[in-house]
Amino acid sequence: MTEATATAAPLVLYVDDERANRVVFDQSLKTEFRIKTVGDAKSALEALASEEVAVLVSDIRMPEMDGLELLTRAKEKYPTTIRMVITAYSDVDPILRAINEGLVARYIIKPWHREELVQVLRWATELWRFGRSSADLLRRILQTERLASLGELAALYVHDLKTPIMSVNATLDELRSVAEAVPALHEAIDTAPIDDKLKRRLLQKIDDTPELVNDAKQASTLIAGMVQVMQSYLRNDVPTEAPVIDPVPIIDFTVAMFQRITVLNTAHINYEGSKQLPRVRMSAVDLTQVLVNLVSNATQAIVAAGEPNRHVKVDANAQGDMLEVKIYDNGIGMPPDVLKKIGTPWFTTRKEGTGLGIANCQRLIGKAGGRLRIESEQGVGTTVTILIPTVG
Repeated sequence: MTEATATAAPLVLYVDDERANRVVFDQSLKTEFRIKTVGDAKSALEALASEEVAVLVSDIRMPEMDGLELLTRAKEKYPTTIRMVITAYSDVDPILRAINEGLVARYIIKPWHREELVQVLRWATELWRFGRSSADLLRRILQTERLASLGELAALYVHDLKTPIMSVNATLDELRSVAEAVPALHEAIDTAPIDDKLKRRLLQKIDDTPELVNDAKQASTLIAGMVQVMQSYLRNDVPTEAPVIDPVPIIDFTVAMFQRITVLNTAHINYEGSKQLPRVRMSAVDLTQVLVNLVSNATQAIVAAGEPNRHVKVDANAQGDMLEVKIYDNGIGMPPDVLKKIGTPWFTTRKEGTGLGIANCQRLIGKAGGRLRIESEQGVGTTVTILIPTVG
């Protein structure tokens, strides 16, 4: 890179408290980029204040002020600077936090390879140029990169979920034998010389065992199905046609699962629809994901209202050639400005939320050829309606 070109080139600022790392970064990349390296976050903030920085690449583990705090400050003061983090795989949790909070566009794993890093930095400097002319374009691209980065990290967890799921299923299969012996156990406890109060409690638990084991097995099957879908995406498998399913068992399972949760919050949930519904072409995993997300949102809305005797109602019926499912709640509701943004990835009104739930529901319903509609009034409640084409 000539001196004139270097002066005009976008600046890449690298922050690392280890001098050897800074030297390697500079020597490896200075022929391709205009590089500046500093040894701490304070020096990095001074550099950001003194000249325009196109790309900020920061280590995480640094004394005094760590990389996450530096990236947070850079995001607030210099939003057009493309931010990236460089660290080891053992630092997955800080990487997740940096991505979730929108602090970085990409992450780089040590030890890095020059060819890969050159490609990433070329992408970042070009993105910075785009961002100078269109802030909205920059925001959209960064949002896409955020999803892609989360997908890469999710692959690590998907890989490791298979074994615990197998263990849970094996345990539930063992518990089935207990459930099958409920009549004998009930008789034995009923005639046992124990305290009547304790006897009643044991009998109730024993009688509930078959249903609890069945629900747990369905939940485990759902998790296994979601993991299988994720693995299929990661392998880029050719999509297959969705099966034709009966939606009633899935609705029953979802309602039963949340009945145990909402009772702890003095709320009520029940199903008021038909027990004979038309079949739909949609995977059981997809439909379960949709209903679990929507009913979960409804229960959280009634909990947020902070008053007892709130309720969630699920209704389902055939409407012409469509299956209509409605989820009502009389929770806190949403004002018009919030309602307009619902379904936008990363938009959420809850501190612990991501905004991905409704977006994923819209995707899954759309994939089945259906549509989703949300109506809400602040202080009154929310109604979510999904329509799915029926089969035969």
